[in-house]
Parts: sequence; structure tokens; C-alpha cells
Amino acid sequence: SSDSGPRCQSGCLLLAFCDRTNNNRESESVGAAATSALMDSMKRPETIKTYVAIVVGGNGTTNENEDLIKRGWFTVNQTVMDSHGRPKQAVTDIRFLAGTTSQDATTTGVKAALVLARPHTGRWHQIRQHLSSSACGYHPIMGDTTHGLARTNREWKEMRGLPKERTCLHLARLQLPPTIPFMPNGLDESCPLPADMMSILQNHLPGVFERAMTILEEEGVQLL
Repeated sequence: SSDSGPRCQSGCLLLAFCDRTNNNRESESVGAAATSALMDSMKRPETIKTYVAIVVGGNGTTNENEDLIKRGWFTVNQTVMDSHGRPKQAVTDIRFLAGTTSQDATTTGVKAALVLARPHTGRWHQIRQHLSSSACGYHPIMGDTTHGLARTNREWKEMRGLPKERTCLHLARLQLPPTIPFMPNGLDESCPLPADMMSILQNHLPGVFERAMTILEEEGVQLL
């Protein structure tokens, strides 16, 4: 689902419901226990949260011309700032899938890349800060008004229809380990890429999308 609030992202939303058809007090107790168990499972190291991001500022290379796409999955272990400006250690696995080539840039006039991210810690704006850092070649997420490129974001909004409050970061797949008795088989849920991100990829980054499609499918990312 998509949040309509400022700087919104999108993706899987995990909810716990309690059945009130019988004993209300007992149902509320079970519901509270289930919610607590789900929250705990989200923090377990076996949990995998796979995000898809459209990033700008380059084509998947660093300032030293290192090809991040050829690196496959790599780990960023780097301090980020919390919402109060305090440093916190954060760890994210990153994979650059595809970026615009010189031919793409000539045809469309844009430079961008498609990225997967799997955070191991839950810091404030962790993925957004890591992608906009030197560890990822300074590739901020499209539409990110806090850590991104204001001029580039404005161009995408005015010239290419990027929604005003959209940050192109989407939780595409959520894999939780078994939690007894509530999820004895664990949980593996996907949320397809939303229409607005699909529109950007298909209309403005078709080459990037085509080159990334096989990997997206291999990683369990559903497409509309």
C-alpha cells in the first residue's frame, strides 16, 4: 500500500487482527501477544526485508569509476544520523541491478539506476542515507527531499510527472521466520511495484528496467 503523507514510500504492511466474536478479553490478550511476537520477529536476524529503490545522481558507478552493478550484493556498514542528529551504526546490504548507459542518457536525457536494499538494522532513513553516501557512489533516492538532490527532484516532478510527495523506495518483499504459535511456517509476502514507480521505469528508464527484470524476478520482486 502507499502512504499519502509527506515524502511517502510504499510496500508491504504487516497487521495483526484479534477475533472479537467470542471472549473479548481473551481475544485482546491473544491479539496483543501476536502483535508483540510479530514485532520481535521483525528484529530477528533471519528476517529479510527487500526494498526496491530508483536512485539518481549517476548510473551505478562511484567517483572512482567503480562499477557497482558488477559488485552484486555488497554490505554497507556505516554510521547514519538519527532524527535528532545523533550518530548510529547501521548495516545495509545493497545491490545495484542496472543503470543508464550512455545510449540511454542520449535517448532519454536522464541518469538513474535501480537498486535493491536489505537493512539489517532499523535506523532512521537508513537506506536513504546509505544510498546517498560515498559508500554507494552518492546515489540518493529519487524524490528524497531530506537526503536527495533538490534540483534533480524538481526536474522529475515538473518534467516527468514524479508525484509531489513521492520517495521512490518500496518494500517489495517481507520474509519472517517461524513464530510459534502465530506463524509456525513463517511469512513470505510480496507487494508488487506500484504503478507510479512502474510508470517511471517503463516511460523514462526502459533500458534500465529491461536489464534489471530478470534479477528482480529472481529476488522475488513482483511486477504489476
